[in-house]
Amino acid sequence: MTTLREEVCTLLQEFGLPAVRVEPVSAEVIEFNGLFSSLITLINMAAPLDHRLWFVEGVLPHITRADRARWEAALAARTPVQVQVAFKSVDGQVLDFEMRSSAPAAQKKLGQSILCVFIPYTNPFFERVHAAHLSEGRALERCRIRNELHKGVSQQLLGAAFGCRLLAGKVVKLSEELGKEASDLAELLNEAVLELQNLVQSGENQG
Repeated sequence: MTTLREEVCTLLQEFGLPAVRVEPVSAEVIEFNGLFSSLITLINMAAPLDHRLWFVEGVLPHITRADRARWEAALAARTPVQVQVAFKSVDGQVLDFEMRSSAPAAQKKLGQSILCVFIPYTNPFFERVHAAHLSEGRALERCRIRNELHKGVSQQLLGAAFGCRLLAGKVVKLSEELGKEASDLAELLNEAVLELQNLVQSGENQG
């Protein structure tokens, strides 16, 4: 089951923001989203880090001494704080972020933890990572819509067409003209189903 704190990181991911929850004393990582993982990968040193140390070894060294002192003092007082983090990618590019930290509002429910959200300043390098995540999200949404059209709307139209054909068979005994209209409607619905299926198939091929 997804917990409330996991949902917070997931929600921030949807907004395109790297996020991580850490222990208030050790600063060991408790939870993180995919964008934070991508960010750590961009700035990773020679060998992969233990994910529990991603914040201590991958974030804190990139905060100035003065900002780090201010960050620690604010969190000791359980008040929100904003500091600048200047990462450097493995190929030497500077990635500037504003890190906003606070204890979640529902602290008693979530347990003791600090939520840190990274807001990127304009940076083409990170924007490519961000764009990749957004593109993946759009692709998943298109896939969901295609499935819904295929399994939901298409089946409903087929059911309506079948019902019209049954109705046409009964009505034609009373009125040949009405029976023909019902039969034409069934044919129209069948054509709509075929067009819809072709549209879904075309979207799958383009995807």
